[in-house]
Formats: sequence, structure tokens, C-alpha cells
Amino acid sequence: MNFLFPLRKEPTNTSTAWMTSLADLLALLLAFFVLLFSMSEIKVDRWQTLSETFGNKMSDITNLVTKTGEADKNMAMINEPKAIDLAYLEHILNGKKQQNSLLANVDIFRAEERLVISLAGWDFFRSGAEKEGSDVAEVINMIGTALRHISNQVEVYGHTDPDPITSPTAKYPNNWALSLARAMSVANELENSGYSNPIRVFGMADSRFNELILVDDEDRKYALARRVDIVVREAEGQGK
Repeated sequence: MNFLFPLRKEPTNTSTAWMTSLADLLALLLAFFVLLFSMSEIKVDRWQTLSETFGNKMSDITNLVTKTGEADKNMAMINEPKAIDLAYLEHILNGKKQQNSLLANVDIFRAEERLVISLAGWDFFRSGAEKEGSDVAEVINMIGTALRHISNQVEVYGHTDPDPITSPTAKYPNNWALSLARAMSVANELENSGYSNPIRVFGMADSRFNELILVDDEDRKYALARRVDIVVREAEGQGK
């Protein structure tokens, strides 16, 4: 009589002991390479060449990001506005300036612990008016799209030329009121473009006109005097 016996199942080897041996081997290899590095002599000239090459590549990538508008997208991904480094903000704004001719006459420069965005010249403010044409609002909106993603303190300073307002039908009684109106007009446009933090507004009248003493052309000097400066302050703890 034949008896059928069920096939016996071989036990499956689920041991993980090999992982311990592998970890020991990797640790030994790491220690070995650390010892080799500690005993090696660093070629300073080669290291400098390598670091400069890597730095140039990173700069190229940063420029590409700015020109393609990816920088704005990266800033927009921040859930809530945070203070930003002024050098990075300056880079973004200069990228916008290269892309759009309307920003050609906007001066962007660093001064101590602040970034100044100056709207000056014939294209922005004519004598006796707080703003001229629809281009001004469009220019401020383009600037505001970059500022709305940050929480840095923003200040707006209005300026005028030194000629007093003498017309009895003038909209503003004096240069101080005119400069304040210019600053408020720009501040309102910045708020409309999305900057939600409080903006400090100042009317300077012609108190800074003497700073244009090196401008020889009188008409250009007066045009530069009729301006509004948007000032972005350095974040606390930065720039020190």
C-alpha cells in the first residue's frame, strides 16, 4: 500500500544579520577615506579653480532662473511673506528691468542697509502732478509683484523740484503736499499689487534737491527732482 505524505516546506530564511555586517563594512570604508583625506595635501590652486568654476555655473543658473521668471514663482511658493535678503531682491528686480522696457528708467541701487527703487524723470512725474499716464501704474505694479511676497519694511518718499506752487487753481497748495500726494499715490499702487504690510509714507518736498548738484543739465535735474523713492529695509539680523 502506498502512503502519500505532504511535501515538506523548507523554512524561509528571514534573517537580517547580513545588514549588520554591511553597516560595519561601510563604517570602516568611511573611516578609511577620512584617514586618507586627513593625510592628503590640498592643492590650493586646483581647489580655487574648482570653486570658481562651480560658482560661475551657479551664477549662470541663477541668471537663467531670473530671466525665465522662475524667481517670482519661487517667491510665490512661500506660504506667508518672509523677510528677504536685499541682494536677492535686487537681482530679481534687475531681471524684470532687463525684460521690460517700461522699467528702463527705474533706478535700482543699494544704500547702506536698504534697497532704493527710484521712479524719476520725465516719464513718471510732471510738474505739479502726482503721476502721469497709465504707464506709471503699470511700472509700480511690476515692482509690487516682487514686493508682495516679502515682509521687509517698505517706505515711500515723495520729492518735488524747488519751484514753488503759485497758481491759485493748483491741485496742491505747496510742494510738501504735492510730494506727499506722490508718495501716497505710489503706496496705494503697491498695495493694489498685493503688498499687504503697512507702508510708511513721507513727503520730502525739495529738501533733497541739493543732492543733484552734479547734474549739469538743468531740465534733467528738475525732472530727477520730481520723483518717488521706494525704499526696502534690510531684515533684522541681516546685513550686519
